[in-house]
Amino acid sequence: MSLFSKKVTKEKKPTAKKKSAGSDAVLKPVVLKSDVQKKASAMNAPLVLKSPHVSEKAAMLSQKGTYVFDVPLKATKNEVCKAVESIYSVHVSRVNIIRGKGKVVRRGRIEGVRSDWKKALVTLKMGEKIELYDNV
Repeated sequence: MSLFSKKVTKEKKPTAKKKSAGSDAVLKPVVLKSDVQKKASAMNAPLVLKSPHVSEKAAMLSQKGTYVFDVPLKATKNEVCKAVESIYSVHVSRVNIIRGKGKVVRRGRIEGVRSDWKKALVTLKMGEKIELYDNV
């Protein structure tokens, strides 16, 4: 076929040289990443902590200064630490995260899977407390 047998050559266009950075260059203000991250973490703090984890073990740990929170699967230790410090105005010394896989559940013939979950164990510095549970 004659359409595919022809070679088409393109002419090269001369390229313009780049200007050097002189007095005409415009300077942009520098924004520190830490400032942006602090503002973003303060705004997203309620999204990082879903709720306090309520169980007997969590209540016993809270007497020792370790508090348990349910968190999203994508939450990191640094995000949890910043969220707890910004919401409760305390100093966090350590964060441990536990990730659990959902179990397979059967209801008659129908088989399903429970959702995966993640919880964070937050240890505060000595002498600090969070009032999560009402003393009834």
